[in-house]
Amino acid sequence: MTSGIWWQTTELWAALLGVLLGFILAEGREWWARRRRRRTHWGALRAEIEFCRGLAETYLRDRVVAPLYRLPTTAYSQSFPALLGDAAVAETEVQSLIQFFSEVETLNRGLDLAQTARERGDDQALQAEFERNLLKAQRLVPPGANAENYYQPARAVVDAHA
Repeated sequence: MTSGIWWQTTELWAALLGVLLGFILAEGREWWARRRRRRTHWGALRAEIEFCRGLAETYLRDRVVAPLYRLPTTAYSQSFPALLGDAAVAETEVQSLIQFFSEVETLNRGLDLAQTARERGDDQALQAEFERNLLKAQRLVPPGANAENYYQPARAVVDAHA
């Protein structure tokens, strides 16, 4: 060890620099991996929102009373909890995403009810479900004549992050 004051020794500074560099490399690698995971989750949510929008537009355009398809919620059920766990979503963003996907799930239940009414041959119940489902589908597409819209706020959230 060289003589002098202890904080002026090269060994001490070399050790401190080594510890600092090791910490930066380890944390930097974890930060980069977390950032990639978050971007992937946001991208999956954006893709699912767009797919739901497309199916809602198809439902409104084609007016098939009880279609065989349902709107997907896989990315929402997988990515949204992961983003919440990472504290990567603000409270207002949570509300926008929950509103959109709650309406998706509600429309899916309505489509199931329409299918059940169709299988029972209950035309009155089938028509009532169809009318309700049209209103639900309108909330999932970009605004037009519909006053209440959940698509744009949800899309804005994922666009801000993805």
